[in-house]
Amino acid sequence: MELFLSSFVTLVVIIDPLGTAVVFAALTHALTPREGRVIARKAALIAFCVLVFFGLLGGALLRQLGISLDAFRIAGGLLLFVIAFRMLMGDHDASSLKQPGALYADRSHLAVFPIAIPFLSGPGGITAMILLASQARDWQGEALVFAALACAMAAALACMLLSDRLKRVMGASGMVIAARLIGILLAAMSIQFIIDGVRSVMRAG
Repeated sequence: MELFLSSFVTLVVIIDPLGTAVVFAALTHALTPREGRVIARKAALIAFCVLVFFGLLGGALLRQLGISLDAFRIAGGLLLFVIAFRMLMGDHDASSLKQPGALYADRSHLAVFPIAIPFLSGPGGITAMILLASQARDWQGEALVFAALACAMAAALACMLLSDRLKRVMGASGMVIAARLIGILLAAMSIQFIIDGVRSVMRAG
């Protein structure tokens, strides 16, 4: 039970259901409530599968490819910075989403990128799953870790499904402003990922 609780708390902190709901609301404010619910469920399922995969095989895969967790953090930071830049430039605005040639002309792609990856299953979550799974001494321990992941992802899904209320309160202009502010925060977060990765590499060297 201790492993379950520690895994759940760790994953909830990293996935950040409330923060994810705000990002989700900003990204989907141009969509209908039904479209938003479909995207939320699809994103949660994809993210869950990605994290389960890395929990089961991530450590062995990275070792086989010769990739360190620090390199993974740096790559994740760079990816997150690209998303933050696009949010700041308005690629997630309603006008952009409605354009035939826009980045997200097929709105269902929002579920995969950037909501499922990297918001719900980013470098932090993947790294956490690899480390938590490595702490499990048998299949029962692994089952507890994956049960904690399921609970954390269910919390994130619930928050995303409730984000419609947030959109109604903030309005269209408020969501555009929120998207820009979130873009700034994500940019800072991505730089922190890169700094942490570079520091660890320098210490190891």
